[in-house]
Amino acid sequence: MPKFLVWGLGVSGRAAVELLKSKGHEVYAGDDKEGDFREFLPLVDRVVLSPGIPPSHPLWKESLRLGLDVIGELELAWEFFEGRAIAITGTDGKSTTTRLTYLMLSRYFENVEEGGNIGIPFSEIVLKNPKCLAVLEVSSFQGKTLKTFRPVGGAFLNFSTDHLDWHPSLEDYLQSKYNIFARQKEEDFLVLNAFQKEVRETPSRARKIFVGGKEAHIKDKRAYILGEEVFNLDCMQVFGIHNAYNALTAGVIARMLGVPKEVIREVACTFRGLPHRLEYLGEFNGVKVYNDSKSTTPNALSSALESMPDGKVILIAGGKDKGLDFESLSSLVRRKVRVCLLIGEAREKIANAWEGVDCHLFSSLEDAVGRAFELARRGDVLLFSPACASFDMFRDYKERGERFKALVEEHHATYKD
Repeated sequence: MPKFLVWGLGVSGRAAVELLKSKGHEVYAGDDKEGDFREFLPLVDRVVLSPGIPPSHPLWKESLRLGLDVIGELELAWEFFEGRAIAITGTDGKSTTTRLTYLMLSRYFENVEEGGNIGIPFSEIVLKNPKCLAVLEVSSFQGKTLKTFRPVGGAFLNFSTDHLDWHPSLEDYLQSKYNIFARQKEEDFLVLNAFQKEVRETPSRARKIFVGGKEAHIKDKRAYILGEEVFNLDCMQVFGIHNAYNALTAGVIARMLGVPKEVIREVACTFRGLPHRLEYLGEFNGVKVYNDSKSTTPNALSSALESMPDGKVILIAGGKDKGLDFESLSSLVRRKVRVCLLIGEAREKIANAWEGVDCHLFSSLEDAVGRAFELARRGDVLLFSPACASFDMFRDYKERGERFKALVEEHHATYKD
């Protein structure tokens, strides 16, 4: 029986340890905070890496040099899984589409679980319910280490430059996405974004359904799947055309598995969105406020801005620079944004990229929010959509979003007083 080293003791790492122990395996575990992996490598046959550990990490390199089998937590869980999996990936929109898919499937089928890169690690799902239908959000970090994983269905939502601080190249990032679906068979299916060449050309033997193509599209504010109208965009509670396409993609997955269109319509029309994803916080003195802290790429910011009125946006953006291109957004920003308030280590880079935009630089989110309300006029939109990672100033996007919401509430309380 092989011996394992699990490195990285976050949520997924701890779940991997519990799963292996439940199967009787000898497990060593640790992380960069507390130990040196080199003492364990002579003792083990296989290494399970946390998604946060990049290919450049010495452990990854040394394990390969020694001929050890290197996998991730998702691949490990798959080896003990007895059910069916749906895999959803993309640069943006993964979590929302995963939740919509889960809701559509769980309202029609019994024994459906949701997890992966969102919420519950796959290992935890397998430990408690190994024969379920698992709806999994799968990141490129997880995709890179997959070797046997085969989802019966899935979706590749979109692709844009991201995570170049983890992947050695953009091509590696794309290939890691492709690897999620590389072992599908003819009886499986895959939902793809028809508008992007990289996504459209995903290598897979599965049946392909293109969102934006004949089989699934939006026309005159109506969403169609396989020739039938499934929902009207006017009924949706979430904001933005990108969310309509997320719902349509989830609907295609559900329809392919036999879910009636009435169930798809009910979920699409009642879903109120996930926190920190273009989350509407309310209207304050005539100014609508949105929390889009989950926006960690220029592409996510683009989707948010496309949903906003021209020339009315007060934008707060910036954070940790992941080596991404902001110049491609300059024309959209000039059209949509009245004033831009920039924070984080990327603030100067963004200001230089958006020449001609009225940009102001701040050392803290508190200062930026305060100035935003000073500048806001009735009819404006205050949009917090960083287009950057959060790790220069916050633990994660959730902490960042919660801080923004608290600052908005503090301003509102002061205004009422």
